[in-house]
Order: sequence, then structure tokens, then C-alpha cells
Amino acid sequence: MSLIETQMATMKTLIDKMTYVSHGDMVLADHTNTFYDYAVTALSALKELYDAYKARYGKSIDVVDECIKVADQRIKYMGRVKYGDVVATRDHNIIIDVLKHIEVALVAMAGLPYP
Repeated sequence: MSLIETQMATMKTLIDKMTYVSHGDMVLADHTNTFYDYAVTALSALKELYDAYKARYGKSIDVVDECIKVADQRIKYMGRVKYGDVVATRDHNIIIDVLKHIEVALVAMAGLPYP
């Protein structure tokens, strides 16, 4: 199994593990850690896909370069949490920000306009 296939399998497992929480539900460390692990794996997969894209087409895409740079910077502010840690809205929003940059990069690599 190639690295990208392994990453995709890992992301599928993490997606299957994700659950919705509603107002009043307890947010567990595992909820946050699952999203964190997904973001780290997705960013790694994006970098591998982008390297393959550049090798195949012999060019880079400015918006993808920028998205990867920003996602790399943001992910440094994230980390796994443990029971009892306070997860602030900032922590949640950093994860979302990383995932949004990954999305924009993937759309750009596919040659599609970003909505």
C-alpha cells in the first residue's frame, strides 16, 4: 500500500470516528483529537499529492503553495488534548482554518474555481 493509500485509509477511519455534538453535550478530548489527527493526516496527504502534481505537470500553483504554507503555520498552534483540558473556540477554529486551506488547495489542483 502506498503512502497516499495509507493516509486515505487513515482519514476514512477518522471520519468514521467523528461524531456530532449538540448544545449541552459533553465535548470529549477524543472529539477534538480526532479532528486534529484528521487535519494532520490530510495536510500530509495534500503535500504528497501536490508533490506528485508538480512532478507530473512540471509547475507549481501559487494558491496551493500559499495554502500549504498557511496550513503548516496554523497546525503548529494545534495539539492533542487530554481529559480536563479546556478547548477554546480558538482551538476549534484553528482546526477548521487548516481544513479550509486544504480544501482550497485541492480545488485549485483540480483546476476548479473556488466558490
